[in-house]
Amino acid sequence: MNSTHTPSLLVLTLLAAGCGAVVTPAPAPSGGDAAAVSQDVPSTPVSTASCEEVRAACGPAPQQFVRGHARGLTGLDGARARFAMRYVLREGDGLNTAHGVVVAGAEVRDGAFEACVCMPRGGSGYPQMAAVVFAPGTSGETGREVARAMFSQRYATLGDEDVSFALNEVPSAPETEAALAALVDRAHELRVRGLDGVAEGGRAYAALVADERPVAAQVIGGVVEGGALSLDWIMPGRQWPTERLALLIDRNGNRRCDDGDLGATVRLDGRRELDGVGPWVQGAALEGVCRALSLESGRER
Repeated sequence: MNSTHTPSLLVLTLLAAGCGAVVTPAPAPSGGDAAAVSQDVPSTPVSTASCEEVRAACGPAPQQFVRGHARGLTGLDGARARFAMRYVLREGDGLNTAHGVVVAGAEVRDGAFEACVCMPRGGSGYPQMAAVVFAPGTSGETGREVARAMFSQRYATLGDEDVSFALNEVPSAPETEAALAALVDRAHELRVRGLDGVAEGGRAYAALVADERPVAAQVIGGVVEGGALSLDWIMPGRQWPTERLALLIDRNGNRRCDDGDLGATVRLDGRRELDGVGPWVQGAALEGVCRALSLESGRER
């Protein structure tokens, strides 16, 4: 039996957002923010070894050889393709823990590619899979350069993953960012304090976004307790210089981004602790936060 999909724990499929009147003006980006699009933390190394070489070097269980391949990629010859498998690091780890990742690269030729990896472990432990095809002639690794992308949670992998169907349509922005984030071996923890009197007991939704990643790859939830909020992403994407927290407090408890809620964005500069956020925005000014989180959108295909 081949690999099977299961609902992703990384996806929040919620209802569409509404907008209303401005309560507090949204903070305008500074000139320094706009100029910060430069160097970033490098992405995970990409193997360019042939499938034969990877198979020969891959050892016995718990190691797992996996071949990713696709066909029917019309008009994408010469494009860079990436195939990745993500795995839990220790036996018994849950899905919402940090994962390792192995990534292989290939070139699309005659509308097809194959790329192979050797998973150190976890082939039978709910691995995750991603594939990205960058547009021909591009060299960057942001969503702007992506032509096709997919991310999927699996029950297991038998070693052959045909991603042709998943790559047959242009992906949405949330799907693209999730797939890009799945190629990166990164987790991030953040503790936010100073939320007293604003959101105590409220449900929060949060993501890490940037100029290079305007829509969140992973949205996580939490509850404000004692004026503080602890957040832990396992697949936030690359750490860009412009990275910032997009935070929504669901004050009316309807699991939507709408007039009854509060939102804020805060530049992080690599920080893992924040003492307060703001200014808070509401109504029409909340539109940017709603768009960044895209709560209503699926991220798996």
